Formats: sequence, C-alpha cells, structure tokens
Amino acid sequence: MNLHLGVIALLLFLAFVVGFFVRSLNINALRNRVLELEREKMQDHAEILQLQKKMSEKQERAVSAGSTPVVALKENGQPDGGKNRLASQ
Repeated sequence: MNLHLGVIALLLFLAFVVGFFVRSLNINALRNRVLELEREKMQDHAEILQLQKKMSEKQERAVSAGSTPVVALKENGQPDGGKNRLASQ
C-alpha cells in the first residue's frame, strides 16, 4: 500500500482539528455548567442569609418585648421515633 506522506500529514492535521474542536465544545459546556452551579449556590446562600436576618429580627423583637426567644427544632405533632425516651422506661 502506497500512501503519500502529504496525505498522512493532512489526515493527522484534520484529526487534530476535529479533536480540538470537540474538546473545546466540551470545555465550554462544562464551564457554562460550573457558572450555572455557582449562580445557584450564590442564590441559595442569599436565601439562607435572608432567613437568618428574619430570625434575628424576630429574636430582637422578642428580647425587646421581654420574653425569651424559642426556636422550635421540629413541628408539633411529628413523632420523634422514640429518641427522647428515658432509658428506664
């Protein structure tokens, strides 16, 4: 089989260009996904900060009213699964 050296070089160059193009598309897609996740993370952190601000405002109002602030860890009526029972019971 006789192949001209120029044909082999051309095929290698085309393979390189196609591979480079595919890889650059992949990198751009991944970069966009990272940016999207970072925006989502920033929105989540902003929401958490807003909730903390609301909670601190409620606690400040409760302290200024003279009562001790109480924050429920679970909603009323939820079963605790027996976690809060004494060992002797």
